[in-house]
Amino acid sequence: MRHWDAVLPGRVLRVLHEEVVEDLEGSVRRLLAFCGLEFQPQCVAFHENRRSVRTASSEQVRQAIYRDGLEQWKHFEPCSGSSGTRSAMR
Repeated sequence: MRHWDAVLPGRVLRVLHEEVVEDLEGSVRRLLAFCGLEFQPQCVAFHENRRSVRTASSEQVRQAIYRDGLEQWKHFEPCSGSSGTRSAMR
């Protein structure tokens, strides 16, 4: 991320999955504001949309964001050589 911060200062928004899960509406509002767009309630109720979806993740689109996967990375920590901190992304 340091590279992109240097090459495109102020033009790359960091969005951390954990923060989105903890505060979906706040994260969506921050993303939309960064893009110069207005918030609409449908942005956080995406899973209630009944339009057809033709992607590999079509079933996931119909689910609200959930916390279940937040700790899944810990299963792979011994193999990754990572301490699990976000410092590597900064």
